[in-house]
Amino acid sequence: MRLDAWIRQGPPKGEGSRPKEERPRPEARRRVEAPAQSGDIYLLVSADYDPEAKATVLKLYNIRTHRIYLRYDDTGHKPYAFSKEPVERLKQNPEITKRSDKIIGFEVVKKHDPIRDVDIEVSKIVVDDPLVIGGTSTSLRNFIKLWEADIKYYANYIFDMGLNVGKYYRIVNGRLEEVTTAVDPKVQEYLEKYSGDEQVVEWVKLLAEPVPNYKLLAVDIEVYVPDQTRMPQPENPRDPIFIFSLMGSDGLKKVLLYNFRKEKVEARGDFEIEEFDDEKKMIIRAMEIMRQYPIIVTFNGDNFDMRYIRRRAEYLGIGEAVRDIIIGKNDTRVAWGVHLDLYHFFKNTSIRNYAFEGRYDEISLDAVGRSLVGMGKIEIQEGFERYSLSELCEYSFRDAEITYRLATFNNQLVMKLMTIIARIANMTMDDVCRLSVSNWIRNRMIDLHRKKGYLIPRPEEIREKGGERHFEPITKGKKYKGAIVVTPKAGVHFNVYVLDFASLYPSIMKEHNISYETVNCPHPECRDNKVPGTTTWVCRLKRGIASEFVGSIRDVRVNIFKKLSKDPSVPGDMREFYNVVQNALKVFINASYGVFGAEEFFLFYLPAAEAVTTLGRYAITVSIEEAKKLGLEVIYGDTDSLFIKNPDPRRLEELIARVRERLKLQLEVDKVYRYVVFSQRKKNYFGVLMDGTIDVKGLIGKKSSTPEFIKKVFYRILERLKDVNSEEDFARAKEDIEKIIAEAEEKIRTKNVDVREMAISVTLSKPLSEYTKMTPQHVKAAKLLEHKLGRVVTPGTIIKYVKTTDQYGVKPVELVKSPKEIDSEKYLDLLWSTITQITDALDIEKRGPEASKSLDAFFT
Repeated sequence: MRLDAWIRQGPPKGEGSRPKEERPRPEARRRVEAPAQSGDIYLLVSADYDPEAKATVLKLYNIRTHRIYLRYDDTGHKPYAFSKEPVERLKQNPEITKRSDKIIGFEVVKKHDPIRDVDIEVSKIVVDDPLVIGGTSTSLRNFIKLWEADIKYYANYIFDMGLNVGKYYRIVNGRLEEVTTAVDPKVQEYLEKYSGDEQVVEWVKLLAEPVPNYKLLAVDIEVYVPDQTRMPQPENPRDPIFIFSLMGSDGLKKVLLYNFRKEKVEARGDFEIEEFDDEKKMIIRAMEIMRQYPIIVTFNGDNFDMRYIRRRAEYLGIGEAVRDIIIGKNDTRVAWGVHLDLYHFFKNTSIRNYAFEGRYDEISLDAVGRSLVGMGKIEIQEGFERYSLSELCEYSFRDAEITYRLATFNNQLVMKLMTIIARIANMTMDDVCRLSVSNWIRNRMIDLHRKKGYLIPRPEEIREKGGERHFEPITKGKKYKGAIVVTPKAGVHFNVYVLDFASLYPSIMKEHNISYETVNCPHPECRDNKVPGTTTWVCRLKRGIASEFVGSIRDVRVNIFKKLSKDPSVPGDMREFYNVVQNALKVFINASYGVFGAEEFFLFYLPAAEAVTTLGRYAITVSIEEAKKLGLEVIYGDTDSLFIKNPDPRRLEELIARVRERLKLQLEVDKVYRYVVFSQRKKNYFGVLMDGTIDVKGLIGKKSSTPEFIKKVFYRILERLKDVNSEEDFARAKEDIEKIIAEAEEKIRTKNVDVREMAISVTLSKPLSEYTKMTPQHVKAAKLLEHKLGRVVTPGTIIKYVKTTDQYGVKPVELVKSPKEIDSEKYLDLLWSTITQITDALDIEKRGPEASKSLDAFFT
């Protein structure tokens, strides 16, 4: 059977399908095993460091048995860092001598200095524990100047062993051996034009490999707190766990219930209830089931579910039963497999905006579930004591079901997306799930440096390259001038074509060889290769590491996987998979310049960041010049796009050709508006596409924090604008919109509103104790929740508050008894700050209080 067919068979159905003898024992975190069968194929999904074994452990997903095989290092690989001090001098350093029992030895190794473009010798300090290098206040990197001392040890191990997360391996003579899958003929067809580009070929072969349907289990727990005056806390686990809800990819649908009330219970849904008269027995049984699954998925399980299970079991004196749930500083892992907390993944801005195109606003199980899988939480208004255990089982299982569906909808799209990102970043799936796109890119850049034998420079070394800033930044706090924005022509414009540069900044990085080591390189012969309008030069002799990475993944997405995802000759299931791949690449490409251009990024170099935006401004300027020469009317330009009113199609094609010839950049028609309306504010506009879709850019009404009442007014206005097809329609729509606004103002002034619809929703980003200098309004509301209701609020909690006229000026919505408490003037201001971006373009002015009072007269 071919590997791809084997992979697509998926895991077997039915609980207990995992071989009994392969179940990991909770008392033994370290487990070295022979493969279950010679020739088994494994997918590298994760890794960790075992401090007891003092070794890295790889987590390999067995495609045949659908379980994790833990493979401990047997090569003697140890943690290390580099110093530019000679070995003899290091040996005499007091910081070294005081740690002599933990230092294994020193080596002199050859590395390439990418800034000076020369080979150098450095001293390698090898130790017996990663914490000797970094991670504590007494670690060596705090006292000695070291290089590459801030890389997770298990990531270092993966890089040094030449492994790639998300690749397939088999074990031959006790060693890991890469399995190469046959490239699909259709993929090979697209690859032919890149046969000479080794980087592109490698990327395509890696990313085109199939991804298995994983065996996984969604877990949700409920902790019994009689009323809603406080939240259960993992660090003080005094409240009992009374429900485990479990939903597995093998068909398992089970609720474990600690029936402390001795009630008669029945399953109110498609799940089985297993009852217990003892909480300890229930926890032990839950752990038995959980260990049968290689992947555990939760929603906020890092901070609550998994952490609480461990702490509660210890509190009850059965800590041994949960020993393989490992609590870290910022995460909770499982020794037998992989724990993925989907809360972090969906919270990731790049995932939300690029992979899911902003389809959800709030980062809550209810909001994300409703948006992506059409399923929300069951509402519970009061404390648990008001509900039967049967009702609470139904409530809890719904949470597990939403979590499961989020992990598995569209043929495990989210799991496939995580796997593809793991391949691109060469990062473990658990880290992909929890970390930001800047960390993903950082990981791959470290790996690329390692492959090339480069010593990763310290940030100050990059800064010390010098180079001047050529343009004053427009935005306060920025280090360099950003993109050009052409002032829009305010008002309504019909038949507007939007021309977009395909990945402008990544394309510039590729075409102009922009990277920290190539900008202002050390070669005299490159100094005349200037960035227009600056004294900055770019290397001609060597390809930049950032340019190479960004350029190759851009080409792979645009020219191969994006086309494959739309190719009707490709089978539907494969088109779906290639679409996941191109979406994952899109996340990296769209975020790449923002990451490389961020001062806190470890490879940030100001002249390189400025060079990209300078060349971007130059591209827009040249494109506008060429458009004007062709008699095209440019009504707006924004970073990487041009808005052209009522263009001649032939002239549009000519513009695209001229830009391609002059700039080596690709302009393409992105969308066509039936009409678009600009306000005087840059970047704020709305339009209606040819298919009637409303497109809103930069408008506050779209923000998740906007009160529902104001949001409804905002969207009523947009819906009315949707019907406009001519200047005459537009005039009539304007009159109707004035009525909509006047009606909303009247309701706010008379306080004829639903308090819940006036709530502003903001997620608490850090503990309340850390807000010391300023107290934002949502934090004031959160403190009132603690003080008045005794609630414990933690980071990630969504605080819903209302602006009030009392001494606080703000209250959590739970404490507002009547709409008479709301501050009308504040809400009128909020209404207008939301819709002004539209009304400016429509020439509608804010009305005074006296005008709103005569609403009847307005409508007659």
